Amino acid sequence: MNDARKIMVLGAGDLGRRVFHELAHSDRPRQVQLVGRDGEAVLRAANLTRFCSIQRGHTPALSHALTDLTDVARTAERIASFAPDVLFLAASYQSWWVISTLEESAFKRVYAANYGPWLPMHLTPVMKAMEAVRLSGTEAVVVNAAYPDAVHPVLGAVGLSPDIGIGNVANNVPGITATVADELGRAAEDVEVRLVAHHYVSHRLSRHGDSGPAAMGLGVRVDGRDVTAELDVPGLLKRLPARYRRTGGMAGQAMTAASALSVLEPLADGRDAVVHAPGVDGALGGYPVAIESGKFRKLLPEGMTEEQGHAVNVSGQVQDGISEIRADGTVVFEPSSMAVMSAELGYECAEMTPAEAEGRALEIAERFEAYRVRTSG
Repeated sequence: MNDARKIMVLGAGDLGRRVFHELAHSDRPRQVQLVGRDGEAVLRAANLTRFCSIQRGHTPALSHALTDLTDVARTAERIASFAPDVLFLAASYQSWWVISTLEESAFKRVYAANYGPWLPMHLTPVMKAMEAVRLSGTEAVVVNAAYPDAVHPVLGAVGLSPDIGIGNVANNVPGITATVADELGRAAEDVEVRLVAHHYVSHRLSRHGDSGPAAMGLGVRVDGRDVTAELDVPGLLKRLPARYRRTGGMAGQAMTAASALSVLEPLADGRDAVVHAPGVDGALGGYPVAIESGKFRKLLPEGMTEEQGHAVNVSGQVQDGISEIRADGTVVFEPSSMAVMSAELGYECAEMTPAEAEGRALEIAERFEAYRVRTSG
């Protein structure tokens, strides 16, 4: 096991446990560590994964450890002690699915704010984790799951962005691939999809089959030839929430875990791959990405420029509730989205610097809990 690559999963919630579990089911030489703050939960999750792995004939080196991201020094010590090659951040103060646990009418009202106003809940733990990464001295590739489309450009402004994100833009690519493959009577491996899209668009595609008022960039190649113009793209996309609909909610996080593994496994195993990912090298929004010797290169659809790709993602960012991310990391929120938060939760925030994120996260958490109690009847 001396030559085994080391992967640390920092965050033992639902997504972190799923990814840890899947990473363990491999015959490749790996050392995988699950790190969380609840000792009993982390121990049970680590043992469950170990036993399942043994049952299926795999014997990776698995371990677990404890830390709390609010303790940056302790987290840095944990990272330095394990010395990971790849570090997966799966930590958020409030996962995306939590608002779906509200009473239905309350959920629909809050959902209308979109995702942007909740940014402090994701930015804060990732910022603390990245402070620990810098303090640890690690050279690990850092992969983040918490709203990378917006978190990474904000943290990039202060020198703390993870290297790449997971999910969001990636989550609809398999569905689009399957739709095109079935339409053309081809195998899925014959179809190459290149999708440029912000979190807002990815979220909307699986529910409505279009990008709504936001832009998106989509290219499709078959046998190396661009066939996008030959396809009824709007018609194919409309099939995503119909014939190609899939399980959503917390159970649907299996798709997000698969998207995470599509990035993590090539990095862990030292091989090249073409994936989709948000927040690559601090970029806003999501892109097709080539992983080459542990580095990342955007792969745009045919005919799209870097400037056009950025503009596509900015349009999605605005619809998600963020007007602008300034060069210093200050976030300007969309008034229409914040109006929903104000009306429902009594929360207002026109602008926010990275330094203000923690206080805002605590305020949102308090107001959301009071809202849950108030609307539960």
